[in-house]
Amino acid sequence: MTKNTLEQALGFDIPITVPVMLILYIAVIMFVGLWAAKKVKNSEDWFVGGRSMGPWITALAHGSSSLGGGMYIAGPQYGWEAGASSLWAAPGDVFGPVLNFGIIARRMRKYTEKSKALTIPEFFGHRYYSKGVRYLSVIILIIAMIISLLVEFMAMGVLVSCITGLNYTISLILGCIAILIYTGAGGYLSVAYTDFVQSILMIIGLFILIPVCIHNVGGLTGMNHGLTQINEGLATLWGEDYYLKGAPLMIAGIALVYFIGYMGQPHLIIKTVAIKDEKSIKLVPMIGAAFGFVLAFGVYILGMVGRVSFPDASMLPGGSAEYIMPMLALINLPPVLAGLILAGATAAIMSTASALLLVIGSSVGNDLLTMIKPDASEAHKMKITRGSTYILGLVSCAMCFVPLFSVGVYQLTWIAWSVLSPAFIPCIVGGLYWKNGTKEGAIASMIVGSITGFAWYYLLQESTNIHTFFAALVLAIAAYIIVSKLTPKPPQEVVDMFNYARSFDEVEDAAVPSGVQMSADQFAKVTADA
Repeated sequence: MTKNTLEQALGFDIPITVPVMLILYIAVIMFVGLWAAKKVKNSEDWFVGGRSMGPWITALAHGSSSLGGGMYIAGPQYGWEAGASSLWAAPGDVFGPVLNFGIIARRMRKYTEKSKALTIPEFFGHRYYSKGVRYLSVIILIIAMIISLLVEFMAMGVLVSCITGLNYTISLILGCIAILIYTGAGGYLSVAYTDFVQSILMIIGLFILIPVCIHNVGGLTGMNHGLTQINEGLATLWGEDYYLKGAPLMIAGIALVYFIGYMGQPHLIIKTVAIKDEKSIKLVPMIGAAFGFVLAFGVYILGMVGRVSFPDASMLPGGSAEYIMPMLALINLPPVLAGLILAGATAAIMSTASALLLVIGSSVGNDLLTMIKPDASEAHKMKITRGSTYILGLVSCAMCFVPLFSVGVYQLTWIAWSVLSPAFIPCIVGGLYWKNGTKEGAIASMIVGSITGFAWYYLLQESTNIHTFFAALVLAIAAYIIVSKLTPKPPQEVVDMFNYARSFDEVEDAAVPSGVQMSADQFAKVTADA
């Protein structure tokens, strides 16, 4: 995609105001991120913000981290391709935060604080009394997070190229560098504070863009009529040519990938670890659900409006529906507002990418390094964490050009979530709600879920009409339960910790044996034969 290609599709030159707005926005975000970095005093600040985040920052950071490029670029793309059937995916982004903070947050917050766990793999290591489980979870997490990061970098390339007219490759690299700088500097604190600023801009942007675009195609009635004229199925929940009729397990996967999938995403679960107290947790689901409702339904409707405005892909830059959202903004809004909207989209992408980078760096610096060199100093741990954040971020950037991953932003989002969430959901939910979940069950779940999540998409999804996420989740749950039933129960120290995490009041808390502190010596003891 070149500037000439873009301007030819638009029918006019890109106003200079649009890239200026983007540059100003990125400068502000860099300032906020680097300001937050000054507050980092130790590894706990970098990994989980010192466990001091309030409900509003947590809710908006959770929402913006979950909806990034996979929503702002991929959501309209999917709405363009699938029409009204894309709305099957929307409720997941509304209720996903409710599940995370209604089911997981309180127990996860208590368990990780007591066990001093700073990352999800570290939680797995404690809960499943096994260094092997921790190692395996780190490997799966890094692979899946890098794939997720591809989505954000590709989306960044699309957006920056649309705003500036620069070559896609150059746009992608520039966006990657900007994200790496502020994430590596301040860790969770930088991510949380910049997410807060970015989420506000995201909401304002969509509140302006969506009504204008709908009005310009004749309202919802005009949109539905336009979709019907292109293909009757596009205006229905069954999709183009009614391909979803008679495919309930495909629909189930589309609906569940974000609905339940939130509970298996470490970059989102870590928000429950970083929140300052249990009282704050109660407010987060309501804030998160409202945020998700505005964004989730809005981006798919934008895609549907985009299909009416650009019925054929050849009308779009590079023949790609990934350009739908920026095209709608540039065509339907004055330059200043278009610049603001596209800065909001950039905000979404930067937010999610920084959250993913944080999890990747934390996994290497806190998990791999600690297991390889337990006596590593605080300074050495932070050096490795920051270094791995930069290196793996650049690796992910380079992987954007590998043909295997050239399946489109939205499809790649599904693959990433289908690899990670099914592998981790049974281990996270089971670990907090079923005391008999074992290390062997966790290992089986992670292996079955991750391998199925990747292979099913390429080999079996089309022929079986069963969505990758649905297949991987069902098989991973089955593996977790069956293997846990067939293997020895967890040691008493882990059961004590489990009971502490599910306690609700001060009386129960005080009655918990001191063994649930899970000291280094105790943890070494229960993992000795892992």
